[in-house]
Amino acid sequence: MKAVVENYSSLRERKVSTRMMVTIATFLILLSLGLLNLYSAATPAIFRNQIQHTVCGLIVFVLLGWFVSLRLANTYSYVVYGFIGAILAAVLISGYSAGGAQRWFVLGPIRFQPSELAKMSIVCFIAKYFYNNRVQFSYRISELWPALIAVGFYFIVIFVQPDFGTAGMCVLIPLAQLCFIRVAIKVRTVIALGIAGLVSVVVGWEFFLRPYQKLRIVNLFNPGQDPTGSGYNSLQSLVAIGSGGQWGKGFLQGTQAQLQFLPARQTDFIFSVFAEERGFWGGTVAFVLFCILGYAALEIGREAKNTFSTLLAIGIAALLFIEFTINVAMVLGIFPVVGMPLPFFSYGGTALITYCAAVGLLVAIERETIKG
Repeated sequence: MKAVVENYSSLRERKVSTRMMVTIATFLILLSLGLLNLYSAATPAIFRNQIQHTVCGLIVFVLLGWFVSLRLANTYSYVVYGFIGAILAAVLISGYSAGGAQRWFVLGPIRFQPSELAKMSIVCFIAKYFYNNRVQFSYRISELWPALIAVGFYFIVIFVQPDFGTAGMCVLIPLAQLCFIRVAIKVRTVIALGIAGLVSVVVGWEFFLRPYQKLRIVNLFNPGQDPTGSGYNSLQSLVAIGSGGQWGKGFLQGTQAQLQFLPARQTDFIFSVFAEERGFWGGTVAFVLFCILGYAALEIGREAKNTFSTLLAIGIAALLFIEFTINVAMVLGIFPVVGMPLPFFSYGGTALITYCAAVGLLVAIERETIKG
């Protein structure tokens, strides 16, 4: 009997270790593909900067994955939420502006975007809230208000920068986490939420969305309306993806990127470069890799020791997979252009370090699960 128990324990440890290895291997493959693709899409100076960002991201990944206890993430989640919230508010007052948006802080040679850090902050906040406020059966709507207010604050301070894409992610990620929480919702509550949602859409369109944001939504349905202006990005993206065919044109052979017809090719439309050079099957490989990473994160969350770790893993899975899905839908012209980066591919230091930190936390969750 003792031998059977030991064999089962050994099998379980190998299974857990396999999840960790799959997570790390998929992460490193995506990171490598992203660097290779950026080399083709960007200038040498931008590529050198991304190499530096990658080194910083890998250091954060290792520190969080192997040297930092999850207890620290749990203990200081509210503190980090408040600190990031204060920085987001400060950005609106004295932040660096570029392209009509005020989203960055500049400290000497370092420029960072606090709204990217807000994504992981809200993941940790929601995980800690439900860890601290556990109930025996289902949550009532009245018990969710503190969490909803916290999400709403981040949404507002990021939306007015303006950064609708990141603000939306700070809502979508908690919603994904809530899908794994039992909530008692009455029919009249669903009706009230539906009416409130419709009213919010109408009011937002009339009073809060800026003209260029409205144009992006209009261009979703008719990109040919302004082919040389607001619809130019989407049309050139579709040309790049379509010209890639099944197998792509090859590394450094994409005409849309190399001849600089494709705008924002190193950031929002980086997947267009990848699809033009690697083709349909290359894009399929990227999709499969993100599915594997998302599934591994959910499996890590399923086996985690407590509610905090479970919801943290779910939030990370949502962050990576939803951003991938929206970015690809955006460049395919089936979603408005909202400035959503492609994880591990798009140029940007703060975003890349955030993704590396997210995967590092997945490794930390798995590490603590192995310990028992």
